[in-house]
Amino acid sequence: MESFWLCDNCLFAAAYEDYSALSLYDTTDEAEKRLAAIQPGLMHLMPISADFDVEAGWGINTFSALPCEGCGSPRSGQRHQFTRL
Repeated sequence: MESFWLCDNCLFAAAYEDYSALSLYDTTDEAEKRLAAIQPGLMHLMPISADFDVEAGWGINTFSALPCEGCGSPRSGQRHQFTRL
């Protein structure tokens, strides 16, 4: 099975279809561009399953300089591991 790492925005989009965090750090135009990248990026990876455990601390990279494998965002930050089913 193939594993990949998603940023927090893609995590919330995949798990809850929640895109509200985009407006916290981006302008309206930037948020719209990120939204346009997240949706097709996640659709390309589907079907997926979370492959991390917050309590145990595995499958989470608290700081990564690598781009998100869902939306392609080059922003550094936390990444969560997912597996394609």
